[in-house]
Amino acid sequence: MSDIDRDRGSREAGYTLIELVVSMGIFSLFIALILGTTVTIAQNASRTSLIAQSSNATLAVFGSLDRQARYADSVNPAGVGPSGARYIEFRTPGNSSASGVTTCTQWRFIPGTGHIESRQWNDLPGSTASPWSTKMTGVIDDGGTNYPFSLIPASLTGSAMQQLSISIHAGNVKLNAGTNMSTTFVARNSSTQSPSNTGTLVCDALGHRP
Repeated sequence: MSDIDRDRGSREAGYTLIELVVSMGIFSLFIALILGTTVTIAQNASRTSLIAQSSNATLAVFGSLDRQARYADSVNPAGVGPSGARYIEFRTPGNSSASGVTTCTQWRFIPGTGHIESRQWNDLPGSTASPWSTKMTGVIDDGGTNYPFSLIPASLTGSAMQQLSISIHAGNVKLNAGTNMSTTFVARNSSTQSPSNTGTLVCDALGHRP
């Protein structure tokens, strides 16, 4: 057998070790790129989904509050109850209430669970509050004694009616995915003479803030 035949046979026998190592390196790099792209796409999809969910849930809360608070005649200052939950209440007079009875509505944020809940009761002696209804989950605690609620009092130099403000930060901090939205509702039946605007809390018959 000639030297040329022997060289051709050696080349056709298989890959050398160096060629194998280089091939494995290129393949590993290709796999890493594919996996990295896949993870990025999955994270972006998850982030987009979380942002959409948080935005929709926040808008639903805003819509519910708008329907309830717009005809209130008195809004309490926000504050913290013994449980650590943060509260706000407002009263809707009977002539503006669907039931025809003066109604108290209470909202609370529970920092430990990230839940926003609400309940209602008639502003009458012996009334019983409805069970708490969860309106939103996944709310991030931005701190402060009043977050996410605040009262803007009525004044002679500003708004002639009380305003209820709410700011909601919701989503997933680790994924940097979520929403941060704020809005303000005007209590149309309130005034500078509303009880809570002059220092007297309304809707306090049930122990106020558990």
